[in-house]
Amino acid sequence: MHGLVSYRRFGRARSLRSDRAGWTLSRYVSLRSDRARLMLRSDRVWLELGRYVATERDGRSVAT
Repeated sequence: MHGLVSYRRFGRARSLRSDRAGWTLSRYVSLRSDRARLMLRSDRVWLELGRYVATERDGRSVAT
């Protein structure tokens, strides 16, 4: 009887983990496009920053 109870308990734990994995996966899929947009924005900012740093000479900013 004890083995059956522990089996049920582990079966429940497995199904909870499975639900959590499914929720995480669906959350990842739904946020994937938002993250891509954010990554594009951050890349654009990084490129802008890189261009600014690259065009700076002798401590003065050079307009491009």
